[in-house]
This record gives sequence, structure tokens and C-alpha cells, in this order.
Amino acid sequence: MPDERANELAQRLRKAEEAASYMERLETLASEAPTLREQVSLLQRVEERETHRKDAIENARYALSAAAEAQRELPDLIAGAANLVSQMARALREVDTFRREATAALSVVDRMDYEDELDRAMEEHEEDEDAPIQRDAQSIRMLVASRHGSTRVRRMIDELSPGFEVFAGCNLAADAMRGELTTLIMAKLAAEAESSRPPSPAARRPAPPPPQMSEPAAPVTQESANPAGD
Repeated sequence: MPDERANELAQRLRKAEEAASYMERLETLASEAPTLREQVSLLQRVEERETHRKDAIENARYALSAAAEAQRELPDLIAGAANLVSQMARALREVDTFRREATAALSVVDRMDYEDELDRAMEEHEEDEDAPIQRDAQSIRMLVASRHGSTRVRRMIDELSPGFEVFAGCNLAADAMRGELTTLIMAKLAAEAESSRPPSPAARRPAPPPPQMSEPAAPVTQESANPAGD
């Protein structure tokens, strides 16, 4: 009996020692868990950053390739746009020039009408014995002149070319587009005027500005400025 008891105790002791050794290994391994967890998390972040880096580089390559492809179209587009701007500027310059010529021609018509009306008024005044004395020749000239001038010239232009609009028929949906187009073309006209102006001394008067987009004004001369003058 004592031997059996001793053997049983020896077996239990061995198992207990094995269990204790196993528990020690588990505790050691468990103590490493936080460090291992942090290392795994760090490795995952590194892998994610590398993935994002590769994707970003690929996107950058695609974007740069697309930009280069778009840039290759620019020379032809810019050349075409410059040609169109030149054509539009030339057309607008012709419109403005011919409108100014019409204004000058109708100013002559208005001047002739003014002189005819003034002659008739002066003749009637001389024949009218009952005309007030204070209604002298100067007042008659002022009265007749009030019915002539730039306002009448513009009215005659509107009668001969009713409803004229520089951008008539153009598909300009927004005022902003109209403004940008006008600015672009006027810049082109100004550049052409500057390049074609001959060199001149500083004391000379500067060259007139390029033609404007608005309704051309009547040419200012000594006679048109004061149609009532002798």
C-alpha cells in the first residue's frame, strides 16, 4: 500500500508540475499579446499606406497622361481660335467702318436739309411783315438747328436700317458671354491698332482708339458742331 500511494502521489506531482509549466508558458505568451497586437496593427497600416501610395501614383500617371493628351490638342485649337478672333475682329471692324461711313453720309444729308429749311425760314421771315421784331435771324437759325444734328442723323440711320444689332442672329445666351466676346475682340482690335500705328514723337497726339462696338456717333466737325454758324 505505501508503494501504491507513493506512485499515485508521484504521478499527481508530475501532472501538477506539467500543468504549472504549461500555465507559465501561457502567461508568458499572454503578456506578449499587447506587443503582438500593436505590431500587427502597424503592419496593417504600412500595407494600407503602400496600397494607397500605389493607387495615388497610378492615378497621377493617368491624370498626367490625360493632361499631355489634352495639351497636344491646344496648338490647333489656339490657332483656330486666333483665326476666328481675327475673322470676327475684321467683320466687326467692317461693320463699324461702314456704319461710320453711313453716319458721315447722312450728316451731309442733314446739313443740306438744314440749309434748305433755314433758307425757307429766312425767306418767309423777310416776307412776313407782321413777324415779331425780336425773332431775328439768329433765333431762326437756332430754331432750325434744334431740329437737326446727331439726333436726327441717328434717327435716319434707324429708319434706313431698322432693328440693327451688332450681334443679331448670334447665339449669345448670356450677357456674360456677350461681354467676354466683346472684351476679347476689342483687345484684338486694340492690339492691331497699336501694332499698325507708325512711330511718332512723344509730343504728337496719340492715335485714336480702335472702333467701338456701340452705335457710331456722328462725326464732329466745325459745321456739325454748330450748324447755325455762318
